[in-house]
Amino acid sequence: MTPKKVLMVSGNYWLSPFQVGSHQLARGFVKAGWDVAFVSDPISPFHLLSRNNMEILKERFSLYKDNGHYDLNGHLWAYVPGALLTPHNKRLLRSGFVHKYWSYWTIPNLAALVKSKGFGEIDLVCFDNANQSFWLKEIKYNKSIYRIADNNSSFSKFTPALGKIENEFTARVDIVAYTAKNLRAKIESMNPKETLYLPNGVNYEHFAMGNKNMPLEYTNIPKPIAIYVGAMDFWFDYELINHTVEKLPDISFVLIGPDELAKARLKKSPNLYLLGRKNYNLLPAYLYNANIGIIPFDVKTYPELVNSINPLKLYEYLACGLPVVSVEWKELKELNVPVNMSQDADGFVTNIKKAAFNTYDRQQLMTFAQQEDWSIRVESIIKSALKS
Repeated sequence: MTPKKVLMVSGNYWLSPFQVGSHQLARGFVKAGWDVAFVSDPISPFHLLSRNNMEILKERFSLYKDNGHYDLNGHLWAYVPGALLTPHNKRLLRSGFVHKYWSYWTIPNLAALVKSKGFGEIDLVCFDNANQSFWLKEIKYNKSIYRIADNNSSFSKFTPALGKIENEFTARVDIVAYTAKNLRAKIESMNPKETLYLPNGVNYEHFAMGNKNMPLEYTNIPKPIAIYVGAMDFWFDYELINHTVEKLPDISFVLIGPDELAKARLKKSPNLYLLGRKNYNLLPAYLYNANIGIIPFDVKTYPELVNSINPLKLYEYLACGLPVVSVEWKELKELNVPVNMSQDADGFVTNIKKAAFNTYDRQQLMTFAQQEDWSIRVESIIKSALKS
């Protein structure tokens, strides 16, 4: 029987340190017996000249120059397109013309390459951004789905041109899926044909049954450990972490992820450890050997963004049996999950202290996470997209 095929269009490349929903859905489709093409946002000569994030750029360039990379026993082909010009929130590159036509300037031609890999006629095309809306006319597909995971207009790379394209795109795809209930009103204002509430989930097997060996860095880090794994961008509450680290000197705070901004904004402290980015396969060991998972987002400064976040890391913490301490925001209150929410800095400190020194049922937390596995989300997409 010929496998069904899906084209996953993502802003993040396949090997990214941020393994977001599109990565997990791609894995879920493969587990369900599908073949997947995973095409991410493009690179251009301007990226090479900027020399920012060179490690990430090298990984992206490798996926470009090798005409892609096969993974998951050959059932997933991942590719980063290369183009002369690519959309960006910078002068000249933020125009609607570049947003619409960059794919015509790809070398090799992107559409031709994808078709040569066997994805010219597919069952489903699944987007997580509107930068590659051209696929709706470039390939033959049965159904299309646009999955909105954040309030996109809150990000610096969002442009008026992209906003216009997104509005048109949202009305053209067959289904618009959204991860947070707080996004629903905005999405419905863009006149979608059909909507689907599709919250984030967890690769339960990866986290609950992954490597549990003590990481070498933990040898010299006193317990208990409060851990954060993920992006530390502008919405991360650095002031809250500085306050918490100072108030709880007997707790070690471990932050994992690209940390350039963190190094600039966090005060040095003997109980604060910035471990940088880690391979996705290593994360279970860091989480399992910690004591608390924390989510310190800056709700006060960025309410439109944070109130629409359904946090991946929440489920990943729980899958490793960690009690979770978080700031409080609208979507988190809607989720009805086992998390200790804090309304202010003092509450955040108090909840971490309680979680660090109280006993808890690790298995119960893991059982909850198991019910939020990505395979369930994939089943929901397949049911909605391929119904007669």
